[in-house]
Amino acid sequence: MTTTSIREEALDRFRRFRDQWKTESEFMSNTAQMVLLKSYQNIIGMGYAAVPLILEELRREPDHWFWALEAITLENPVGREMAGKVEQMANAWIEWGIAQGIITT
Repeated sequence: MTTTSIREEALDRFRRFRDQWKTESEFMSNTAQMVLLKSYQNIIGMGYAAVPLILEELRREPDHWFWALEAITLENPVGREMAGKVEQMANAWIEWGIAQGIITT
């Protein structure tokens, strides 16, 4: 398996799990319930391969990906003053990803 095919497979898996999670969590308001859904847990299970995909997803459409990012990376660049502010939290993670060299500007 080539590096390109591995990336494509990870992207396909991520998109499948993401779409399933979005459908399952559409009418949920409790973040804890949202992140316990199997589809979300499957994304966490993808490990570090999911991190750039999640960061790009945050860039495209801010959403509750913070739990997954923290679980995988063991980091949390979100300051207390940003808590609950999804766009600000997303921007903090995107800036972290750029600083780590995981994604580009």
